Amino acid sequence: MDTSSAMTRFCMLPPGTRVRDVADACRSAALGFAWGAHVWGRRELARWLAGPYATAVAATRPLAMPVSLIPRPIVTRTPRSVSEASVVELVAEAHARLMRTLRTAHDWRTNGELAREMVDAGLVAGVMDDGSAIGYAPINGHRMRLVERVASLFIADYLTRAGDYATFEICDECASATFDAYGHVEQCPGAPRSAPRSVLRRRAAAHPLATLAGLGPSPPGSAVA
Repeated sequence: MDTSSAMTRFCMLPPGTRVRDVADACRSAALGFAWGAHVWGRRELARWLAGPYATAVAATRPLAMPVSLIPRPIVTRTPRSVSEASVVELVAEAHARLMRTLRTAHDWRTNGELAREMVDAGLVAGVMDDGSAIGYAPINGHRMRLVERVASLFIADYLTRAGDYATFEICDECASATFDAYGHVEQCPGAPRSAPRSVLRRRAAAHPLATLAGLGPSPPGSAVA
């Protein structure tokens, strides 16, 4: 593997920054989008990109692209010819696609090569802190679509602490993303009271966690990452 390829796959976190800090930032930004973006406009999206999203991708900023190639900010300097309605439509479409993806997040458990696939796709990179903890962080690629940016937050969080997603669900009734599917049924008036617990148990039994630390198994004949 050449050096440039290796650099886009892994980086050390700055001293004092923990892998868990990165995962927490990813989850916070991701849930903020999942919970609220369906009613966002230009201003709300710009705030999210410049705030929670920027914080979440800060760890891999050196991997994203050479400084000379960094494009203008996506929304904060959007040309005036791009209408508010166009931004609203873009965000709503990205939100809808994200929610469809998250409804199948339980399938990530069975993919032992998910980490490698996501790293190869340029969505995330491996990270290590000065305490030798390992995890993943999203990459702010300049050609990434909005839905890919948000999905990379969930993926990095999942790959860092996959166990938390054993009870992750998108509620069929209120469309909320929750890490407490059991507790959510007590709060959502339309949610069934017994189904989530039994479904989650069957799912865990049928699909044991295959996600591993690192980049997962190497494809036949390939070098180890």
